[in-house]
Amino acid sequence: MKKHLTLLMGAVMAAGLLSGCGSSGDETKAVESTVAAAEQSAQASQTTQAESGGEAGTSEEEITLHVYGPGLFAEQGEKGSLDMITGEETPGYDVVVNKWNELHPNVHVEIEAVPWENWQSSIQTAVLGGGIDLILHGASICDLVEPLDSYLEADPEFRNQIYAVEQRRTDAVNDLSVSTTTGIQYVVDPMIVYLDKDIFEHYGVELPGEDWTWGDMLAMAEKMTGTDPVTGKQTYGVQLVDTNSTANSFFNYQMMASGFDAKVITYGKTPLDSKVDFTGDGTVKALKMLQDLGQYCSSNVREGVNVDKTLTAENDTAIRWDQSAYKHYKEAKAAGVEDKFVFWNMPAIEAGEYKGKPSAFMGSNNVAICKTSENKEWAWEFLKFISTDETVSKWVSDCGRIPNNPSGMEFVKTEMGDKVQAINRAMEEIPDGFNNSTNDFFNNVSFGPVTSTMGVVISDLLNQVTTPEEAAKTLQNSVDEYLKSIQ
Repeated sequence: MKKHLTLLMGAVMAAGLLSGCGSSGDETKAVESTVAAAEQSAQASQTTQAESGGEAGTSEEEITLHVYGPGLFAEQGEKGSLDMITGEETPGYDVVVNKWNELHPNVHVEIEAVPWENWQSSIQTAVLGGGIDLILHGASICDLVEPLDSYLEADPEFRNQIYAVEQRRTDAVNDLSVSTTTGIQYVVDPMIVYLDKDIFEHYGVELPGEDWTWGDMLAMAEKMTGTDPVTGKQTYGVQLVDTNSTANSFFNYQMMASGFDAKVITYGKTPLDSKVDFTGDGTVKALKMLQDLGQYCSSNVREGVNVDKTLTAENDTAIRWDQSAYKHYKEAKAAGVEDKFVFWNMPAIEAGEYKGKPSAFMGSNNVAICKTSENKEWAWEFLKFISTDETVSKWVSDCGRIPNNPSGMEFVKTEMGDKVQAINRAMEEIPDGFNNSTNDFFNNVSFGPVTSTMGVVISDLLNQVTTPEEAAKTLQNSVDEYLKSIQ
C-alpha cells in the first residue's frame, strides 16, 4: 500500500495538483490523468465487497475507518452546535459514531470534519497522505473515489431503501458517455419554491397549480413587483438563487434549461468526443427567461450582494427558491410565520422525457469510498449505514436537513406536516441518475471554465449588459476554446 501511495504522490505532485482548488468543480479535472494512472496498480491488488458478493459481517480484528471531508459533520461538530437563527441546539456527529460503534464494536470510526473553504484541495492532500477510507462529499472528485455501480448491483435491496445515488459523467472511468455512481447521499437537498401567501393575496394573484410553468412564474412576478396595495411597501416578484456566487449561480440556468428541455451536450467517451451546443433555441429561451425574471428581482439580487435567504415576517418577495427546505421551515417557525409561506415545487418541465415533472435540481451531502482504502468492504457497510440507519436519519433531521430515505422523511413530516409534500414530490420525481454537476443541460466539471463563464453571463444578463443570444455565443466560445486547448 505504501508503494501505491508513493506512486500516487509522485504523479500528482509532478502535475502541480496541490496549487489549490476552488469550489466550482472546474479544478476537479486537474487530478484526472495523474490519479487514474497511479491507481491502476493499486486496484489490481485490492479485493472489494462487490467482487466477493458478500457482506462485511462481524469483524474479529480491530479495524479503524478514517472518514475525512466537509458537510454536515463539520457544520455540527462532534458535540453539536447552536443555530443562531432558530435558537435550537442541534446534536453533534457523536450520535452517529456511537450508534455505529454499538453495531460494530471492533470497527472504529474516526471522523475528521473540515470546513468548506478549500475543501477539494484539502481532500486531495489528505488522500495523498494515505489512510483515508471514506471521503465526505467526495462524489464530486471522481478520480479519488471507488465506482459503486458493482456494489449496488450486488446489493439491490439497499438501493430500494434510498431515494437517490450520486452519479457523475466522468472520464475518470474512461467513458464520459455513461453515468458512474461515485457516492451515496446521507442528506438530500432538492430545490423548493417558497410562496408568500400574504403578497399573493394582497395583489389578488392566485397561487400556482402543480403544473405551473416558467411563463406562469414570469407573469406572476410581473404582477407582484411594485407597491403592495395593502401595506404600501415595495415588493418584488421573484428572487433568483445564489446570484452572489459565480460558482453556484448556474443553478438558475440549469433548472430553466431542464424546464425547456434545452439539452446542450451529447456525450462521447471524452470531452473531445462530445458535442456541445449552447446556441440552440432552448438555451436562448432559458437565458431570456433568466433575464426577464431579473426585471422583477430586487437590485441587491441582480447585483449579487447582501442576498438574504431566510424566511421572515419582513419578507418582501412573492416567489423565492432555494435548497435547505427543512431548515427554512424551522427558520420561519422560529419567527412565528411558518403559515405565511407555501412550500411548492419548481415549475414543470415543458417537453421531453420528463415532461410534467418539476424542473430538476437536487443538492446533497454525500459520502464516497476512497480508491486507496484497504477497508473497502467495511467502508461500503458504513455508506449503507449512514444513508439508511434510523438513528442517523433522526440526527440528520434534528439538524434541519433531509435524510436520503423515505423512512427518515417521516421525521421531517412530523415537524412540517403538509408542507413536506413538495419535498416528497421533488424526491420521488427527480430524474433517475440526475446530478447537478454533470447532465445533458450543463456540465461544470468536464469543459474547463464554463461554470465561471456562466456566472459572468448571468450577472451580465441580470444587469442588462448582454442579450440572451450574445450570452449563448459567449458560453459556446468558452467551451470551444477549452476543447481546442486540450487537443
